[in-house]
Amino acid sequence: MTKTYQDLLQELLSYKPTYTQQIKRLHELQISPALVNSEFFLKTQALIFSAERFHQLVEADPELKSVSLEELETLNRDFYSELDPKDGYGSSLVNPDYATGLYGEQLGQLLCAIYTKFRSFRQDYLKQDYLTLSEMLQLYFELYELATSGTQDFTAWLAIYRKISLQNLKTKSYLQNLQRLSPDFSFYRDIIQTADLSDLRYLYHYGVYLSEHDLAMAKFINAYPADELEAIAAYIVKSWVDGFVRARKDYRIKKYANLMVPCGMERLGKMIISRLDELGLQTLVPQPHSNGINRQVSYDHRFDSALILDREMVDMSLKYAEEILEELKDVIGLQAGPVYVELFGETPFSPDAKSSALKLSDEQQGLYRELTGKNAQLYYKYYKRDEVSFCIIAFPSTEIGKRFPEIFADTLKINLLDSGHYAKIQQHIIDVLDTAEYVHVKGNGSNETDIMVRMHPITDPAHQTNFENCVADVNIPVGEVFTSPLLTGTNGILHVDDIYLGSLRYFNIKLQFEDGWVKDYSCTNFPNPEDGKKYIHENLLLPHNSLPIGEFAIGTNTLAYQIARKYDILSLLPILIIEKMGPHFAIGDTCFSHEEDAPHPSFVNGKEMIAVENEHSAKRKEDPFGAYTQKHMDITLPYEMLASITAIAKDGTKTDIIRNGRFVVPGTEELNLPLDEIK
Repeated sequence: MTKTYQDLLQELLSYKPTYTQQIKRLHELQISPALVNSEFFLKTQALIFSAERFHQLVEADPELKSVSLEELETLNRDFYSELDPKDGYGSSLVNPDYATGLYGEQLGQLLCAIYTKFRSFRQDYLKQDYLTLSEMLQLYFELYELATSGTQDFTAWLAIYRKISLQNLKTKSYLQNLQRLSPDFSFYRDIIQTADLSDLRYLYHYGVYLSEHDLAMAKFINAYPADELEAIAAYIVKSWVDGFVRARKDYRIKKYANLMVPCGMERLGKMIISRLDELGLQTLVPQPHSNGINRQVSYDHRFDSALILDREMVDMSLKYAEEILEELKDVIGLQAGPVYVELFGETPFSPDAKSSALKLSDEQQGLYRELTGKNAQLYYKYYKRDEVSFCIIAFPSTEIGKRFPEIFADTLKINLLDSGHYAKIQQHIIDVLDTAEYVHVKGNGSNETDIMVRMHPITDPAHQTNFENCVADVNIPVGEVFTSPLLTGTNGILHVDDIYLGSLRYFNIKLQFEDGWVKDYSCTNFPNPEDGKKYIHENLLLPHNSLPIGEFAIGTNTLAYQIARKYDILSLLPILIIEKMGPHFAIGDTCFSHEEDAPHPSFVNGKEMIAVENEHSAKRKEDPFGAYTQKHMDITLPYEMLASITAIAKDGTKTDIIRNGRFVVPGTEELNLPLDEIK
């Protein structure tokens, strides 16, 4: 029988009496400094009490009207102070260096991971998740009983953590799915739609760390002219609809759209929700994104699952996933696809790779690959990629610097460029590329990029094309043509001096491809080259040892490049914009993952896009799990690092697309104007 979110909420609330007894016991507990691992118990107790006090405040005054903004800022700062990279993290149990220094490697890693979980108490309170609250207190007391016996045996401590982590696993998995898929879970949507957004106290209902930049963004958006903000919302929703129209899909057969907004942009989010309502779509809203106080924290804990990831856990998780997704198939089938609003321009982050942090073993990497791959396979059984679309747009964060208002205005110019106009220019490039057997990309000066990319053979030029003409619909802003290249025959080196990938910075990243697969890789982030290899493996490849080229594209948005140079923010731009500013290569799956067998006609001339798969994804019918990597990471070579892009026909004829940093295909001259204006 399919459960609703309201059913699960009642189940969560049924644990409240148990939790009430547990929290009373915790208040009565007197912890001796002589207790085994006493610092863990004392700090965890204090952490829980702090989260509880905030919850009591919200319960007594749901709109927080009796608390000043200054008081809320102080409470927020105090709760997260131990994560402050300057003043708190060095002596925090969230820091694996500190925890392992206290308790040794194994026990330190375990207690570090557990303590970090307790830091989510604020959100669990706000969402009335008394099941998780009760389980965590059960974990605390069972570990406390173990400590009173004087044992430091790691296996005994781990056994308790594993037992409680896996109990009620189906209920917790069901809850996670419904919070993502069900319109009945309206916690975040209600804040956006019903709160007084002019009163910044609404932000504290999320229970997350709020930086000065989150608050500054809210003030900026609140002061933004309403008609202009409405126009932005209308443009975003129109682009989302255009993604369906241009792909000849029908959003009207769907019911739900997912909206992701950053903290501080709720006023824009509210307008987007209103526009989606007009289309007859209910909007699902997950937790608005905030960077938190310290990005090193999430990096240190990205592999905490290593504590319980084994064959039994994977089998249990997949069994429950299959049952739950089958029960929720109707809800999943009505999902239309997401609208993402993102920020860029945050302070550059290059993480510290700590030997004290948990890692996945070779066996666990295989299990993780199986778990993520089969979960995706189960989900795509009901979430039909050939029926859905998406839209993504990015704006600068106030963290980008004093010229933020100017950068915001210029970013808006980039985002609102005319799709129809660019489509005509880009078609000239596609017409040349469709004559190519290979495309040769060469870096200039010290850039070592030198790669031959092999195209699919076109057998009917009048009706077939290898490249998608990509304008502002799913990916705002306009400006790229892309394809899924063949792997066999794609060889060479891709080298980028300085780039952000998945919010992490890479210096002099080099990927060597052999028949389309990453054969070798390096970067200069660390003095020891082996540390650089580990960094790439753990953050770009894992849980795979290699990835194929899933996409080759040429970006055409030279205005974006001009503006990036104007403000010297090239290294701060998101993939979404920077991929439009030169050739880029995606490692992982193709852009047509799980919708290869659907028609893909060009909205410009009706030609059928034939380059929708490669030799790896072509195995999907015999091996649907092995044919996909669940990865797709775009890596762009900006114009300034580029010498040439050349289409090479089967007879050896060479036709330049770009030469010496300028577009040279007839009909693309306009793209050079912003480049010529750069000082």
